[in-house]
Amino acid sequence: MNAEAALAANIQIMRLTTGCWTSRCLHVVAELGIADLICDQPQSTEALAKASGTQPNALYRVLRLLASVGIFEWEHGAWHHTDGSRFLRSDHPGSLRDYVRMLGLPVFWNAFGDLDHSLRTGKSAFAKHHPEGVFEYLAKHPEESHIFDAAMVSKSHRDIGAILPAYDFSQFASIADIAGGRGHLLRAILKASPKTQGILFDQPHVVAGVTPERGEKLTTVGGNFFTDPMPKADAYLLMNIIHDWPDAESTKILSAINRDMPTHARVLIIETVVPPTPGPHLSKELDIAMMALPGGMERTQDEYGGLASKSALRLNLIVETMSPYSILEMVAA
Repeated sequence: MNAEAALAANIQIMRLTTGCWTSRCLHVVAELGIADLICDQPQSTEALAKASGTQPNALYRVLRLLASVGIFEWEHGAWHHTDGSRFLRSDHPGSLRDYVRMLGLPVFWNAFGDLDHSLRTGKSAFAKHHPEGVFEYLAKHPEESHIFDAAMVSKSHRDIGAILPAYDFSQFASIADIAGGRGHLLRAILKASPKTQGILFDQPHVVAGVTPERGEKLTTVGGNFFTDPMPKADAYLLMNIIHDWPDAESTKILSAINRDMPTHARVLIIETVVPPTPGPHLSKELDIAMMALPGGMERTQDEYGGLASKSALRLNLIVETMSPYSILEMVAA
């Protein structure tokens, strides 16, 4: 290795090592609502500090680091928005503020500090201090659960825009969104496919907060996909659900759907698919988050085919979208 290559490798390691500091600054700034405070007018550090209850010099240093990677800009003695920082505004149509806040929650952030627990045991790092698991924890902590739910909606904005034109959902008379949260994907599909009936299936405390809009063909069903019957539908959506679980639990979920679905129905799993190539891909990052938090995993095409087979299903089709997500269509084997 020549001196230039050695220096580049050294810098790469240092950037990867310290990248978490920048992420942490982003979490804190999102929680404080700094982007909302800047709004449409540049603001001084002192004004932002006063409005956010922070110390001016400390806030300046945090914003300076974020500005070095394109989040906010310091110009003429004031902080301005950049294209990146606008996504931290609560009123941005594609806002990611709640998603950033969620990953910065101490209970989630601390789990990544326990990642060695996952490596040593193969179990969720989150469960080291919260053995009940992520979803039981959230059910008992409504404030953090609210942030989590809002984060899932926030994260979905870009992905839904890529998913809708990639697949013909209007072909189905009825679609059941399994563990669909507030139904953000399902409701977008219903708007685009007005003849389709939607069924939102999730835990009772989740669907209790969902009220169909006037004229919206949406019904809600409270239940647990491990213990309760699945609703009857022509298609079953599972977006960012299967990756939450190891193979055994994933097989139980898919088998339960297969048990109760009509023979003609299709199961539509929307997830990132780990590519065979060695380069960067969102799926490889999400895979570590799944290992640390709920204990699940991202999967390759072959691994999804294996899950289908174990559940008496067949992986029929994979549809790529303009986002990192794909639609995996499964049918009865």
